[in-house]
Amino acid sequence: MKKGLIVAALGVFSACSVAFAADQEARQTVSIDSPNPKMEEVDAALFPKEISALKDECAQMEKIGLRCQSVIPKSSLDTIQVTFARGSALLTEEGKSFLRSVGAALQRKSGIWKSVAIEGHTDATGSEATNRRLSKSRADTVKSFLQAEFGLSNIETAGRSSDKLRDAADPGSGLNRRVEFVPNW
Repeated sequence: MKKGLIVAALGVFSACSVAFAADQEARQTVSIDSPNPKMEEVDAALFPKEISALKDECAQMEKIGLRCQSVIPKSSLDTIQVTFARGSALLTEEGKSFLRSVGAALQRKSGIWKSVAIEGHTDATGSEATNRRLSKSRADTVKSFLQAEFGLSNIETAGRSSDKLRDAADPGSGLNRRVEFVPNW
């Protein structure tokens, strides 16, 4: 019986290694553009079922003494609902409403994630140094909100400036002034 379990685990191990040996920085990004998403929608965006299943398979392999070498891809949640005025890091009421859904989903799954990175973004106007500081301030503002409203900890922040424009056709677009959530499992 135990030998059969090990053989089956090796089969899963091999399949996982091949399927997810791609670039470690690759992300499965989901955008939610609804102003009032249900917590379940946010949950599914932050913690996709296929990544959860792979994580569970690795945990089962490790329980029987095998080392899982699968690269578990990152997931992220990107939204146009938490945007900022040009040159500002102040949250709008719409943004706060959306963040309440994010906070509830993170709180509900607190045992699954080790930390969450909040990445702030800017449009392409302004200098690189200014945009780097502003994007970090935006991420820090969102972090402070989630900590105050939900008592969440293990939140990291990063300023991405205009490195990853959501609307590349219009570099000055407000859609580029946003945050992205990246859970670390």
